[in-house]
Amino acid sequence: MLENGLGTGASYLEPQTSAWSPASVEDLRHRYNERPDESSDKFLVKLQRQLSDAPDSTILLAAELLMLHALPLSNLTRENKRRRIETVLGWMREPASLPPDVIEAFAEGSWHGGQGANQNVWRWLANLVEVVEAWWTMPSEERAQALRDPWTWRDIVRSADMLPSLQECLLYLAFPQYFLPSVSTSDKRRIREAFKDVGQQTNDHDRDLFDITLTLQERAGGAVDYYQTPYVEQWRSPSDRAARRAWLVRPRPPQTGDDHDADRWRNEGLVSLAAAHLRNVEPGSDRSVVAAAVEDGYQHSDYAQRLRLTTEYHSFLTRMASGDLVVTVRDGSLWIGEVTGEASYVENESPVLTRSVDWADQLFPVEDVPTSLAADLDQQGSLVDLTGDLDALDTLIALDVGVVDEGPALPPGVEADIPTLKQATVELSDHLNIEREWLQDALDVLQDRQQMIFYGPPGTGKTYIARELGRHVTDRDAVQLVQFHPSYTYEDFFEGYRPAPMADGVVGFQLQPGPLRRLAVAARENPTRPYVLIIDEINRANLAKVFGELYYLLEYRREPVLLQYSPGVSFSLPPNLFLIGTMNTADRSIALMDAAIRRRFAFMELHPDEAPVKNMLRTWLRQGDKDLDRADLLDALNAAIGDEGRDFKIGPSYLMNPDVERYGGLARVWRYSILPLLEEHYYGRMSREEVNQRFGLDTVRARATKHAGTAYDVSTGTTAADEGSARGGAT
Repeated sequence: MLENGLGTGASYLEPQTSAWSPASVEDLRHRYNERPDESSDKFLVKLQRQLSDAPDSTILLAAELLMLHALPLSNLTRENKRRRIETVLGWMREPASLPPDVIEAFAEGSWHGGQGANQNVWRWLANLVEVVEAWWTMPSEERAQALRDPWTWRDIVRSADMLPSLQECLLYLAFPQYFLPSVSTSDKRRIREAFKDVGQQTNDHDRDLFDITLTLQERAGGAVDYYQTPYVEQWRSPSDRAARRAWLVRPRPPQTGDDHDADRWRNEGLVSLAAAHLRNVEPGSDRSVVAAAVEDGYQHSDYAQRLRLTTEYHSFLTRMASGDLVVTVRDGSLWIGEVTGEASYVENESPVLTRSVDWADQLFPVEDVPTSLAADLDQQGSLVDLTGDLDALDTLIALDVGVVDEGPALPPGVEADIPTLKQATVELSDHLNIEREWLQDALDVLQDRQQMIFYGPPGTGKTYIARELGRHVTDRDAVQLVQFHPSYTYEDFFEGYRPAPMADGVVGFQLQPGPLRRLAVAARENPTRPYVLIIDEINRANLAKVFGELYYLLEYRREPVLLQYSPGVSFSLPPNLFLIGTMNTADRSIALMDAAIRRRFAFMELHPDEAPVKNMLRTWLRQGDKDLDRADLLDALNAAIGDEGRDFKIGPSYLMNPDVERYGGLARVWRYSILPLLEEHYYGRMSREEVNQRFGLDTVRARATKHAGTAYDVSTGTTAADEGSARGGAT
């Protein structure tokens, strides 16, 4: 695009059109730069007014300059980039179209532009127009040299009056082999300093970085990415963060006659925290230093308040950084800004901590923001970490400039929808020996409720079915199984302190995530992918103790709660996380379960007398071309147990075990697996001898084979089918 436009003035999208010519650039400058639209409308709405009745060549130039802005951004999706440019192209009398290579390039991303990339898109466009206009005033020889030589191009770009981030962008887009894919000048300075022993050190930082990168590439035998291991650790300290955060800062209630803090923040371009009794603490200080200052200055306060102040001051001084988003609420509207400077201590009548902020022009009604973000805005405290809402905030900013769809407050994917689960298939039905209709019903229940429990007597395949359904709807690595037991706790399930080696070699305690928290984090990072947590024997644990405050999340998925061990952090269950529990009714009836759990889960029964379990064993035997005597035995056993022992009837999985087909295997499974269950059930009502007499294999076999005529050898505990299996015949 740059070669076409700056070389010959030709458009990239329509090479026959001289969209980058001096005449088109002058027309765009006259319509856009010289006629600013001061209304509060969105960027694209204002731009359309400014380009009304413009020739197609001018509109085409605006679209291609906006492409240069959008292409390297990783915080705009391909569809949003495509929609923005196609919107502008649609204003042409004969609209140009985007070729496949451009749409494919929109999927790439060189850097995260942050709020500024969207908020300042109007300034980028104005600067680009000025750059291209100045380009055509240069001698043709100099222009040709700049398109061939990266350092001539660099000198021209560096001398232009434009946004620093636009300078870095133009350097990389024109000569990516010579300049780093970064718009952060501070990152580049730190990289050069960290690797100063690798290359030469001159007054030309760009050439120094190029020389350093060449040397490192030769050593590595390939490409070098300064933002990945093993390079990033060498210039970014452990205390640095690789990702942005978002923060809610609450203004102090205004005193009579005083200006509202939020209005002052907006007018002066800053944000502040009251620090009336806090001595001057250096930005970047450890939490222990901040805690000592709070203890010294706020001895008159309750310990809970001192703990909260320590967290807030440490976050403001150390954890917050340039590029983070900061929001506040004023008169029912959400204000969004970007942190642009370091923390400073202002000592006056009422000392405060301040940071410079670039506030966005647009205000957002709180009632229109996503439910999860609105709930987080209700958290207590003067400073609240909203990093979990970063995507929602970025999209609000994108809406402000009109780079995503109009209509709903947020497009799909920001307030993440529940992903659509894969439909039941014939293959899954054959694999599980269960009717496809029942499996689809189970998947529909999981889709609607997101939390379900399979319950029933032992051996009905509850855990197996749960695991196979999970693997059907998502990848195996997105399915995790945990087993509850009487000593299982909240600390095991969600998070708790565990012994861990410390830096000084001694053993201390460190907060460790449990399976639910780990899987929730993975689910949040991949919002379109289903994740499934299977809780085996969910009824064996003290559920109120295990779930704690998470009970609330099981009913109100999109609303966050504050955590026991992370009181300054809000947590919510992502909508793409599904829970499947299993419950053995021989251990505990549903009626005895915590009513809160019963209300929050859907329950599906798996019972030997009802579909889909009733015919499971017989179907499996037929598919394997095996004799049906085991199915007859199971039917006879459960008939002998009767309705009074409904929750203790035996499921088919005991007789689907490969061990059953070994010589004497059926007798062993019956004696050591099935009869002990019945002895426990009838304990106190029947002796062990009576249980064996009533439900022993020979007794049940006699009932089952009364009309079949199949011989049974009492002395060996085998059937004729067993003998055939031992000799290699069919069972």
